[in-house]
Amino acid sequence: MKVKIGASINRCRPEILIAAITVIDPIFNLYGEEAVITSGTEDVHHTAKRSRHYSGDALDFRHRFFDTDTKREILKELKKELGGHFVVILEKTHFHIHFAPVYGY
Repeated sequence: MKVKIGASINRCRPEILIAAITVIDPIFNLYGEEAVITSGTEDVHHTAKRSRHYSGDALDFRHRFFDTDTKREILKELKKELGGHFVVILEKTHFHIHFAPVYGY
């Protein structure tokens, strides 16, 4: 796994970092690519006012090297493997993944 120059994983919660290492990167590897974190906790403006990036709960992963069908397959696989405590969104330029524990976690 790589972290894009300018992106930061400082102050990320352990849950999102462990997911990146044990689930997300291995899934990308199955499709022939290394996961690249394009956004984490660096000081940039995110679209959502309450973005999970600000609290260290979210990471964005580059997907430009995958075709549309492969992106959809990866989306399904990520949702399945990460489970209900994570939200996975296929954005125009990246996969946005954040930790959102279900009540009682």
